[in-house]
Amino acid sequence: MRLTGKAVLITGGNRGIGEAMVRLFAHEGAEVVFAARRASLGEALQKDLADQGYSVHFTAADVRDEASVVSLVQESVSTLGRIDVLVNCAGIVAPPTPVEAMDVEMWDDLMATNVRGMFLVCKHTIPELRKTQGSIINLGSTFAMVGASGSACYAVTKAAAVNFSKSLALELAGDRIRVNALCPGGTDDEFLRDWLAATGDAAGAKQWLLDRHPIGRLGTPEDQARAALFLASDDASFVTGHALLVDGGYTAQ
Repeated sequence: MRLTGKAVLITGGNRGIGEAMVRLFAHEGAEVVFAARRASLGEALQKDLADQGYSVHFTAADVRDEASVVSLVQESVSTLGRIDVLVNCAGIVAPPTPVEAMDVEMWDDLMATNVRGMFLVCKHTIPELRKTQGSIINLGSTFAMVGASGSACYAVTKAAAVNFSKSLALELAGDRIRVNALCPGGTDDEFLRDWLAATGDAAGAKQWLLDRHPIGRLGTPEDQARAALFLASDDASFVTGHALLVDGGYTAQ
């Protein structure tokens, strides 16, 4: 029960890694507000966890829209009374696309969701975290650290998440707010399966990805949630400005 008494806000919490975090954080004693654009999935997850006796609250929000973010933070404080931990997990991927073939609209959508959204949620949550000397976890990726042919824009957004986390950690150190990035390797969830399907050769693409993880398997959303739990807990009280790679050795090669 490493998060007992903690109030947590998680964006992108309705599926994949975000959903695993909502489930694990609630199990570890946190009271959780989670947000996403797709209300049906969020409401179903809230009901499932409420039926198990956990204190979990869903609200629909679009992190790309500042008014929606302001409302989300206000609702979170109204519901929880405070915010101790913010997890920016909201994000999208794009089909593998060479830069010269990428539409400007696709580029802008990735930037708006993965970078602008992260910035907006941090901007409006920091005043609440200052009151609690809380912490922030931003979702990066192994692609923040290495090149990613066909996924240049996505890689740029995740590199932004890592550098933003490091810069914000320095900016907020005096307020005793910790800021870290969690950088997953290939994680077997809905987002990855969508990406694999978009390659036109899902089986071949999955084998290519497996070959790049020396540990011999892809990660699970629960692998990433457990790493996020460490960063959110008091066990990581001296960890800030760090990019935690949870990638089965992908970037060690």
